[in-house]
Amino acid sequence: IKLINVCWGWFIMKVLNKMLLNWIYMLCFLGGYINAISIVKYSYTVSHFTGHISKAAINMISGNFLEVLKIISIVFAFVIGTTISGYLVEGREFNLKRRYGYASISLGLGLMLMYIFAYDTILFFYYLPFMIGVENGLFVSYKGVVVRTSHITGSLTDAGVYIGHYLKGKKEDKWKIYFCVFTIVSFMLGGFFGIEAYNIFHKEAFLVASFGYLLVGIEYFVIRQRYRKIAGKLLDDIFNGIG
Repeated sequence: IKLINVCWGWFIMKVLNKMLLNWIYMLCFLGGYINAISIVKYSYTVSHFTGHISKAAINMISGNFLEVLKIISIVFAFVIGTTISGYLVEGREFNLKRRYGYASISLGLGLMLMYIFAYDTILFFYYLPFMIGVENGLFVSYKGVVVRTSHITGSLTDAGVYIGHYLKGKKEDKWKIYFCVFTIVSFMLGGFFGIEAYNIFHKEAFLVASFGYLLVGIEYFVIRQRYRKIAGKLLDDIFNGIG
């Protein structure tokens, strides 16, 4: 009986691991959702900044220093978000700490409050790169793979590297290729649905995103609770002996 329980427990752990991966993909989806709406509404990206830095240099040459200041402010808001994540997250490897769920819920509540009280102000716009910074900074690595919920250039780079490893014979890197591809696809789908939501609901599309972050945060706590419960039961069965 205990052997059956252990096998069943390992199966449930694998299912929960898949759910955890889907949770990461949902964060990528929401990052793409927010970024796409920001491009349409404000003509600025809030999730990646290589182009912004180049635009800042171009505007410096043109003497358009107000635009330079705005770009620097966007970057600064993002960095503040990643700084907060760096303060909250300990170590480089992902673990099932409550802070990930609290962060997702806080981002959703923050977006909702900013929508209600500051939608027509510049503060609302700067909150967008800030929240993406927090989200992107929460993760460093998952099972040795760098997690990038909003930095698609990095995901493309990682995917190419892992494909190279796979072609060289490192078959164990196969799942890493899928992981990178799914993060990219999730971000793209988020962008697609973000634009559709903005065309249909207009500014209320941001409310949809806020509820999305709330649900993702709640989902994380559900996964975490089940994961810890099953893991504890497995350890008890193993240490008590099988038979």
